[in-house]
Amino acid sequence: MSTLAVVGLGSSLGDRARTLALAVRAMDAMEGVDVVATSRVYRSRPMGPARGHFLNAAVAVQTSRSARDLLGALKSLERRLGRRPSARWSDRAIDIDILLFGRLIRRGRELRLPHPGLLDRGFAFVPAVEVAPAAVHPVLGLPLASLPVPLEPGLRPVGVLPRPVAGLVARRYLRPPVQRAPGIPPSPRLRSRTMKFFLDTANIDEIREAHSWGIIDGVTTNPSLIAREGGDFIETIAQICDIVEGPVSAETVAMDADGIIREGRLLAQVSPHVVVKVPLTMEGLKATRALSDDGIDVNVTLCFQPMQALMAAKAGAAYISPFLGRLDDIASDGVALVEQIVAIYGNYPELGTEVLAASIRHPQHMTAVALAGADVATLPFAALKKMIHHPLTDSGLARFLADWDGVPDNDVTAAVERYLAKRQG
Repeated sequence: MSTLAVVGLGSSLGDRARTLALAVRAMDAMEGVDVVATSRVYRSRPMGPARGHFLNAAVAVQTSRSARDLLGALKSLERRLGRRPSARWSDRAIDIDILLFGRLIRRGRELRLPHPGLLDRGFAFVPAVEVAPAAVHPVLGLPLASLPVPLEPGLRPVGVLPRPVAGLVARRYLRPPVQRAPGIPPSPRLRSRTMKFFLDTANIDEIREAHSWGIIDGVTTNPSLIAREGGDFIETIAQICDIVEGPVSAETVAMDADGIIREGRLLAQVSPHVVVKVPLTMEGLKATRALSDDGIDVNVTLCFQPMQALMAAKAGAAYISPFLGRLDDIASDGVALVEQIVAIYGNYPELGTEVLAASIRHPQHMTAVALAGADVATLPFAALKKMIHHPLTDSGLARFLADWDGVPDNDVTAAVERYLAKRQG
């Protein structure tokens, strides 16, 4: 799974232009990161206690890393290029920030997406528009190029960054933004371009098989699923992350906030793809805030009413997991809960929490939550297989094959090879 991210660069100490160029080349050399577009270099006035002028720029990168993993790699690069702890707004050798990461919204202390200064700082916004004019601001639901340019006295171009190695790829991301018809407001919920499918299992064989179909975006696990498979908990999580290379929920088992935080921070070190799963309790909400402030994605689980979902979102949850099947079991309407949460989150898009429909029992559940607008649905392997099969599909295929048997010389491979050989000769 690859994501387009926009990264801002700044420097006010030393050979500023050289430092920015080194940063771009180092990013392009990172595993799982391709620089696809670079902006011009802009000179801007210092802010706060800084005394030297800044050089600012931006790059667009296509990355298979998670936002947390990319942030960690960029902060490590800052240190290698001479960044030292300093007061806010003071001079620094290099400053590297993620401005946008796809349509992801995060509100933690360490990871805030989109960057809170993107829309009101010209030295960040102007280069970002250059490298990704069609990138959609996830809160406003509009392409960057359609947004007003913040005033930035003294901002002027003074040079260029190195051209990206993946320059040809960049053309896909530099297309002009889609023009919205006059009078049509943006949708308040544009975080997800498509519904994501997660597999709810800890069975490695099931995960490998479903992943080979090309439709699985992530995996959810819980203590019950891990215990059912009988393997080592951490080894299983690590193996799943390696297979899926997408969000993998690993659940904490502590009941107090300190214990959940401790377990969550350790689980997050297993893989950058780990999403820490916590229960929707008061202690779980405390832990959600602390973990999200660390830049760790949290899946708050066992949600059964809308206000639980709103509180989890305010605490910084990346995902909220309402349980459909269990509500249906007690004669309540699980799909209605998903609809209510989607509507509430749609009123406040800056929350950024994705609705992950859980306890899916059958294809009808999947149809209902897709119609409701759930960002993600997680379901068992058996339910996923049921979504593929239909008796009319099977009978139609059998009829096609029976008809084809009556066609002379019906070896498709041989026929195509003969045709191609004849055309080339």
